[in-house]
Amino acid sequence: MLRRNDLFLLFRMTSYKKTKEEFSRDVYEAFQAISVTSDMIHRRRHNHLLWETVDTTGYKLVGCPVSAFIVGSQVEGSTTLGMRSDTDQMYRHDYFQVVLKLGDWQTDKVNLLAFKDETTLPQFYKLCRLQPTPDGRQEYMRHPDHETDVVDEQGRVLVCNTVFDNYFKCFYEGVGVDEVVKHGPSRSYSDEFDNVTALPCHDLPEECESFFTRSRPGHWPKSETSEYARQCPVFFIPQGHPHSPLNEHKLQWRLSTSLTERKLMFDFTEEQMLVFILLKMLKKEYCKLKFGDNFSTFHIKTAMMFFIESHPPEIWHIDNIVTCATYCINTLIQFAQDNVCLHFTMSGVNLFDGKLSEPEIRELETFLINLNKNITEYICKLKMDSFGVKVLQKVHDKENNINYQTNILEKITLKVRDAQCQTVQRIYLQLSKMDVNEAVCWVFNHLTYLCGLQSEESDLHREAAEMLLPFLYGIIASIMASCITTKQPVTQDTCIIDLYQPSFECAIMSGKLKYASMLYCSGQYDQAADMLNHCEGLLGPDVAHFCGCEGRGKHLLPDTFLRKGLNTSTFDLLKTSSTSCVLFCKHELPCVPEHLRHELYRTQTQKDRKERNVFYTWMDLVVIDCEPFLYYLQYLVYRQNGNQPRKLSAMYHMMDYICHQKRLSDIARGHIDTTFHMLAHCWELEDRPDVAWHLYQQSINIYPTNNIAWAHLIRLFKKYFLRET
Repeated sequence: MLRRNDLFLLFRMTSYKKTKEEFSRDVYEAFQAISVTSDMIHRRRHNHLLWETVDTTGYKLVGCPVSAFIVGSQVEGSTTLGMRSDTDQMYRHDYFQVVLKLGDWQTDKVNLLAFKDETTLPQFYKLCRLQPTPDGRQEYMRHPDHETDVVDEQGRVLVCNTVFDNYFKCFYEGVGVDEVVKHGPSRSYSDEFDNVTALPCHDLPEECESFFTRSRPGHWPKSETSEYARQCPVFFIPQGHPHSPLNEHKLQWRLSTSLTERKLMFDFTEEQMLVFILLKMLKKEYCKLKFGDNFSTFHIKTAMMFFIESHPPEIWHIDNIVTCATYCINTLIQFAQDNVCLHFTMSGVNLFDGKLSEPEIRELETFLINLNKNITEYICKLKMDSFGVKVLQKVHDKENNINYQTNILEKITLKVRDAQCQTVQRIYLQLSKMDVNEAVCWVFNHLTYLCGLQSEESDLHREAAEMLLPFLYGIIASIMASCITTKQPVTQDTCIIDLYQPSFECAIMSGKLKYASMLYCSGQYDQAADMLNHCEGLLGPDVAHFCGCEGRGKHLLPDTFLRKGLNTSTFDLLKTSSTSCVLFCKHELPCVPEHLRHELYRTQTQKDRKERNVFYTWMDLVVIDCEPFLYYLQYLVYRQNGNQPRKLSAMYHMMDYICHQKRLSDIARGHIDTTFHMLAHCWELEDRPDVAWHLYQQSINIYPTNNIAWAHLIRLFKKYFLRET
């Protein structure tokens, strides 16, 4: 029995009589309706590249030799909300170097030699370990260095592609993941991410050179794109050929040109991107059940690149979207008829090999021919993003279009903010391992490094530096203030105030609250009150409150914030309309109200340690959400100033905050436990230990372990209730 929507679709399709040009314009308008626009594609790209840059900068700051790259549909912008695409992340381990000849080794790296033998297939290599000789040369290592290493017949130590698996298994078990999610070379804890370990190759292998030397018409890729692509590093990733015997499969590493392919995708025009996305939608909806992932998006991407390269640019325009899609499908049909899908950036590689059998290729050919013959019908029946209905509709709902935009914006903005928050946490944890003098030197050195990034031509490096610099200024100011605040007030004529000033640029409030906390702890109550009043004036309906701590529910982003973001860059949006957690490490404790210093010691018992997720490293810091911290500081300051009405007002604001968070969701968001502790302390100071006891218990109900509320209950029991008995 046909449903109402199916009847509507059937009626519209039978009454739909348009030329291919008119139909292409309707397809274009449908893409506009689901926010697949040139602006949104570029926004996706910039946000993911900014995430990548912040992440990599953070690794460099803490001395971790890892570079992060985001590849695939998310950073290309070749996805829609309905596709539910995962995020492909590649982590290059820079303490390794893969060389193609012995003379290229480096003394400060773990050197591996890539080679082929009679068992390796195109795109696959074996890697053997090298070791230095007393005279400074390199030779083959003869004794295994890792439990997974294999010694071959020539006595060389070969590195298995499973070398990192035990690490991932132990790591993910530590975060409560029962089984590592495996997709090809990816090892992750969630289907939302594909995390691939990559080893850098020192030179461009011979099979990659042909991409730059083969003859082509010349209009695409552009010469500057080809020149940039030549500079892109290539990698070896841990994956063997699927048809290799098991003993050989584990010794093989696949050559990857993901960054070259990413650069080529960035060179697509808007019309080319729309054709590619349309083909992906058709593939995901109609091919998934038939071929699974064996007929992949990469096959379509390859066909697109060969087609764009070999056809004149004049064909790419809005009225020709559907026709160009059929041309690309014809390229795939030709691949199927030849049983060969050549790799675009590597010679000698057949992308059907190991993916599709001969009968499957014939079945694919039949399906593609039918798809090409009836492409209008297939497009009109697309359910993903209600795309078919949108193609058939004459008028699109503007409000629905805005909702699409804000949903996309929310996802990509959270990624950038999370990268920033996690990088800042890594910095704080690094400092916690040092003594105070080392910490001061470390921060000053890295302030110099980030200031250098600000002067680079790249907008991404400049924005990444400006997202991290304020936090470092706040850290160094707070550490230096902590060194003297117990002896004397930090006055306006000290250089410490000059260091606090740049920290005010981190979001709208975090740095200012650290400054106000220092003023309170050093007894400068009037100045603290002025700063807190200023902070309160910054709160508004368009301000988003972020928490980047693993295991804590993310704050909901207000619709007014997201709509504001439609006309504002992500960098400016986060800077002017967001808050994030306020962090303190052990060196800053004198600048933290005494009651909150206990938050540093939430992990106390064996049970706490056992149940603590390894991702929850923030638990070794004092971490507080901005808004309740503002009210808590106001309460403390006005209590000292004897301003009873303002003091009580601040306390009631904190109570309203907790009630509001409960109304938003059943999930506790941010550091609601710490908010309970601050409010409980206020009631203690009001001489109401019974209310404080109740609030500490509520905190424990939410987080039974790794919660300092237990210590507060013991303290209350000894101070009030034990005395009464």
